[in-house]
Amino acid sequence: MTYGLLAFLVVASSVSPSTFTANAFPTSFAIIPDLWSRQSNSTDPATSSLCTNPPRDQCNFYADCLETQYSCGPTGYPIGFGQHFCETFDASRPELSSKGQAWLADTMECLQQALVPEATSTDGVTCDSLRKEAFASHGPCYVQGGLCTLPPSDWVSIVGIVGLKELFDSKEAFLATLSAGEGCLKAYLFFLKDAVF
Repeated sequence: MTYGLLAFLVVASSVSPSTFTANAFPTSFAIIPDLWSRQSNSTDPATSSLCTNPPRDQCNFYADCLETQYSCGPTGYPIGFGQHFCETFDASRPELSSKGQAWLADTMECLQQALVPEATSTDGVTCDSLRKEAFASHGPCYVQGGLCTLPPSDWVSIVGIVGLKELFDSKEAFLATLSAGEGCLKAYLFFLKDAVF
């Protein structure tokens, strides 16, 4: 709101009262209403429904909630990892079976829900602690979403889409999560292969 008002005052002060019409404003100021509406419609991540209950099958939670709160930059977790891989997975949805696509939607939702506390409160949270918390949720969300029950063709697609090294802090953490998951023996053996890591 401040930017729109300031620009209006600057332009208005340079226009004589007799020419004070909508046509008196240069077209370069056409963005002022847009800036004003964005400013006045901005929401507090702590109370925004996007941040307290991220919509299913959407990736804007990372930019609009986490990046807005922490400003970790283009290589930080919210933009450089969370949003990047959310969009990469979403664009690759057709490469997965119908069961794989359901797993993808469930996993995307789980990963975002796991970070709602960080999106709605900044108490003691840093970009580094946010990254650690996010990575800690990856394995459990993948298994909870049904990774271990997917057909091997989906496992191959998932590895091809992003590569597992990119998604987990360490091989050991991921394998520990898989080994704890019910029905994960086949998946565990598949991902254990050195070629994957």
